[in-house]
Amino acid sequence: MSGTTASNEMAQEGVEATLAELARAHRILALNGHVNMSLGHMAWRDPEGRGFWLKRSGLGFEEVGPTDFILLDFNGRQLAGSGKRHAEWPIHAEIMRLRPDVAVTAHSHPLNSAVFSACNAALGGVCHENVLLHDKVAYYRKAQGLITTPEQGRDLADVLGHNSVVLMKNHGVTTCGATIASAALSAIFIERACTAQLLATASQLPWSGPASEDLVVGGPARLELPPHAEADFWAYFGRQLDRSEIVR
Repeated sequence: MSGTTASNEMAQEGVEATLAELARAHRILALNGHVNMSLGHMAWRDPEGRGFWLKRSGLGFEEVGPTDFILLDFNGRQLAGSGKRHAEWPIHAEIMRLRPDVAVTAHSHPLNSAVFSACNAALGGVCHENVLLHDKVAYYRKAQGLITTPEQGRDLADVLGHNSVVLMKNHGVTTCGATIASAALSAIFIERACTAQLLATASQLPWSGPASEDLVVGGPARLELPPHAEADFWAYFGRQLDRSEIVR
């Protein structure tokens, strides 16, 4: 076996392993409030620079397996894989164009995030998830249907800016990160944060979050997600998935 052949095989094995983990991330999100029929999708930047791997259309998050991805270039042309592309592929293409630091994107329609996106309010510090997302959430206030053109995708990417989450009015949520875990955890956290704030508001009881001066970097109420905590949380959700998929 030549060195080039061995290198190509190792690269292919790496892609397959990452897509298997990306499939697991879809199923983890399914367990955490992100199922909306066959809608929603995650994407991973192709390590060879060809574009990105996107969940194929027609499957719910809970149904995604390692072979359920197609490779698209940044103009939406399908390069590999079988199945149809999602109409909202420009979300992923344009965020990755704008943000070289982003390797993974996720778009979904979790119920409480979608409801909160319709409210003219910003997230407050109701619980840990809200505080973890402090200064990391953008608000796309344009009420429109699907993001199906590069122009719309660029508009969304511009609003996202340097943040890890963008709430999309009357629509859902998009998250991004340098890893599968970071993008997926942000998706889990935003749904929990929106749920917590909707519950606090619906209770009609007075509530408050930490003072703004306590949420600055280094402040006593500030919460960050260091790498060891991200790994710990992601491992937990992996175990949760494994328990749910045990054949009884």
